[in-house]
Amino acid sequence: MKYLITFLLAYTSLSAVKAQDYLDVAFIRNANVLYSSRIETNANGDTVLVSQLKTKNKSQLEFIKVNKGTPYFKNKWFTGEIPLQNGKSIKGNIAFDLVNNVVHFTPLHLDKTTEIHPKMIVLDDHVLRKENENYTNAMNYYYETVYDGKSVVLSRPVCRYRPKSYAQKTGYELKGDGMEGFFEKSEDLFLASGNKLILIRSNAKFYDIFDGYKEAIQDYVCENKLDIRSKPDILKAIRYYDSINIEQ
Repeated sequence: MKYLITFLLAYTSLSAVKAQDYLDVAFIRNANVLYSSRIETNANGDTVLVSQLKTKNKSQLEFIKVNKGTPYFKNKWFTGEIPLQNGKSIKGNIAFDLVNNVVHFTPLHLDKTTEIHPKMIVLDDHVLRKENENYTNAMNYYYETVYDGKSVVLSRPVCRYRPKSYAQKTGYELKGDGMEGFFEKSEDLFLASGNKLILIRSNAKFYDIFDGYKEAIQDYVCENKLDIRSKPDILKAIRYYDSINIEQ
């Protein structure tokens, strides 16, 4: 049995909504398609994106595609406000599509979604900003500040779509979990250095960001049994770095 968490009605032509390009990569070859999508929890407790599609040609074929996970930040829509240039704001429902790096906005009491590109979005207690004016290599992505001390660490949420198969389906395949593919989420952490962002790597190169304090941080990580693949432990190491770095 499926339980509906959030319902999104975006009934429009695929060619007109670039925010849904991942669907084209996954399973839609014909732009002449109408569709609606919704977020559900399936019988296994998995969050899935269910897309109902209907061709616009004479045959009017209808079919449903299910993908594990969603392209949206935290797998949901948020209720919030979008600031306007006149200082006012408009309330509505907001979803941050990580695959395409776009924000979908639906004013309250309306069904039609709009693709917007604000400089800042607030999703519950997460504040994400475009940082291209502050850092030359930030590009057009949204970042969240996760540590702000002597050092500054920014987080960029990442999501990639992984289709189960690009092979042509015949209808005679063995039944599996019914998924077309899945959305793989991760997080990239960056250390701010001057006007650039340095990617924090979870391997031996992790220590390169500490310059002359490299050995001291290695000893601290070893003595405290920190895991440099863990975000909390990475932030602990950077906090310690700030405490011993007298040059900052």
